[in-house]
Amino acid sequence: MRLAAAVLVLVLATPAAAASCRDYGQMIIPALKPSVEALRKIEREAADRIVGLDTRPYDYLLGQVRAALAIIADKFGLEEEDELKRCRNYIPPVRHTCMAAAQALIAVIEEQDKSTASKAAKDAYAGAVSRCERFIGLAPLKTALRTSD
Repeated sequence: MRLAAAVLVLVLATPAAAASCRDYGQMIIPALKPSVEALRKIEREAADRIVGLDTRPYDYLLGQVRAALAIIADKFGLEEEDELKRCRNYIPPVRHTCMAAAQALIAVIEEQDKSTASKAAKDAYAGAVSRCERFIGLAPLKTALRTSD
């Protein structure tokens, strides 16, 4: 019993291994893909709301985006990704990019809730989410939230 407790304390006190320069993409994409797909689902729902096909309130949609953002913007994950700057080869900042996309979606939905989302907010979201989708390997969506007209 004491030995097990001592081993547990030792394991918990040992710093986590740094992210691998070689395997980061293989590790992060499956971890973030469900959250990015959730963002895309919320985007479709918000776009449907604009044209009257969805009746969910914007507050509900914002709550869903914030939940996905909390997973994507995990403090430990962001720090781990920052440490990849030490790698010899460029490692794309997948987590940071997808975090920016989620934050941009929040901005668009908040503006849409007040009246109509601005062209600048939609353009910022479209750019951020397309970079995130490219990293994750998803085809871009075509919705009213990505068009600036």
